[in-house]
Amino acid sequence: MNRESLTFGRCFRFARLVLVASTVASSWSFAFDAAETFEKKCSSCHSIGGGDDVGPDLKGVTERRDSKWLIRFIQESQTIIQSGDPVAVELFNKFRQKKMPDNDLAEAEVLQLLEFIKAGGAPTKTSENKSALKATPNDVELGKNLFSGSMRLSKGGPSCVSCHTAGQLQYLGGGSLGPDLTQAYSNYNDTGLSKVLTKITFPTMAEIYAAKPLTNDEVFQIKAFLYSVDKTGPVTAGYQKKFLFLGILGLFVGLGVIDFSWRSRRRKSSRPTAGGKS
Repeated sequence: MNRESLTFGRCFRFARLVLVASTVASSWSFAFDAAETFEKKCSSCHSIGGGDDVGPDLKGVTERRDSKWLIRFIQESQTIIQSGDPVAVELFNKFRQKKMPDNDLAEAEVLQLLEFIKAGGAPTKTSENKSALKATPNDVELGKNLFSGSMRLSKGGPSCVSCHTAGQLQYLGGGSLGPDLTQAYSNYNDTGLSKVLTKITFPTMAEIYAAKPLTNDEVFQIKAFLYSVDKTGPVTAGYQKKFLFLGILGLFVGLGVIDFSWRSRRRKSSRPTAGGKS
């Protein structure tokens, strides 16, 4: 009996030790890193002291806005905008109505992120941005091929056309899951578009491209293509009508060919054979 009690006691102590160890390990694994979160979720649109970009410069934001407002805005910006909050609406309109993705961060995590921003953030990493104005026709063509999927991305990520369209690609099978990117260059500007393509933070795309990011050359080439279609302008109603007309014309031509082929075969089958039978 004593031996059984001793064995049970050892098993209980071992199980408790395992439980404590797993709890500690779990807390280490999921420790919130404000710097890493800012880099992954915020830096593609915001800077801390670097001036306005795709979104506003966040330097001093903790002094300009109440912490409760900031927490809610970071968690659900679109809900606040749709509620008619004057500050949120003003920012939304000032920055070309670009939608900031909602973040599934707990309040405590947002507070840590705000402390990181208040402290000035991490040293800014400067990266060379090659302007799309320097792109050659070959760069534009390569960007179009990468966007449309006729050329694979080097790290295996899905092509842009899987979810997006741009320019005349919408009539050649462009995707509709994501927004039309015809005017992406105007909306984000040259530097902003480079950052967005380099650090893809949109919820439906972030997880996919985290392990399969675009290379610098691919970012430049896709940006060059988007600059080209933006400069050309949106597809006109005249082009749409022309495309529709050609489609209908092609349908009638196809039906005519089928009809002609069927009539020819019928005439051949109805001719009399050598034995005088049809």
